[in-house]
Amino acid sequence: MNPIGMHYGFWSHNWDEIAYIPLMEKLAWLGFDICEVASAEWGYYDDARLRELKACADHNGLGITYSIGLEAKYDLASDDPAVRENGIRHVTRILESMPKVGAAILNGVSYAGWQALPDHGITLDEKRRKEELALESMSRLMKVAEDCGVLYCCEVVNRFEQYLLNTAKEGVEFVKRLGSPNARVLLDTFHMNIEEDSMVDAILEAGPWLGHFHVGENNRRPAGSTNRLPWKDMAAALKQVNYQGAIVMEPFVLMGGTIPYDIKVWRDLSGGAGEAGLDEMAGRACRFLKELTA
Repeated sequence: MNPIGMHYGFWSHNWDEIAYIPLMEKLAWLGFDICEVASAEWGYYDDARLRELKACADHNGLGITYSIGLEAKYDLASDDPAVRENGIRHVTRILESMPKVGAAILNGVSYAGWQALPDHGITLDEKRRKEELALESMSRLMKVAEDCGVLYCCEVVNRFEQYLLNTAKEGVEFVKRLGSPNARVLLDTFHMNIEEDSMVDAILEAGPWLGHFHVGENNRRPAGSTNRLPWKDMAAALKQVNYQGAIVMEPFVLMGGTIPYDIKVWRDLSGGAGEAGLDEMAGRACRFLKELTA
């Protein structure tokens, strides 16, 4: 059975208000195995804080994975060499913090700026030029990831959030070119539903290059709450490619604040739920995923 996790932002309105110790206690109580955390925060915590958080995770039987969405000032595919250097320093610091908490997965838009879109239509040649910049930056980071024992998972996202990696095929071709045993692809059912011709074929395409798997419904509700996505077929495909890694929910249902603004949640998808209602929603989805992957 794959370990089942939850992204840190589900209960919150703002990126900077996460109280990780009560969050980890809640996740353990709800039956989760993994707490996915904000790399941009954890990478800058001092060692004492990291020891405290690791002790809490260990006490609650939770693993930790790091999520990242590079800000514009850290864009590894920027045309500005100073921005790329800033990004390399930033990600290096994040990677070096990960062994301190036993985290071995860095995932997300880790290769370029999240929501860094062109201000004009681009040609394939221009896209390839930007890929080369990303690859040049990441080739310097892969040795750090290897030394830290971290799988560096590049997230394939929809066209409205990034333009370099929109399909599993593009993701696999990109990480292959890095030539590192620690380079992997992250697939996400929300993005796959928009971009892939077949969600099952996308998983099969990723195959051994699949290092992390995010799940959520087509509208970003928790997994199993609609009848839109082919959950059983995707679970079978994950088994077919022998995917042993974590399956982490990344649902967003709340209105108001920086998280809903960045994720583009313009209506209340929670049905007016308070914290207890969100707990029930998350616990039900966790049980759904555990039964699905048993």
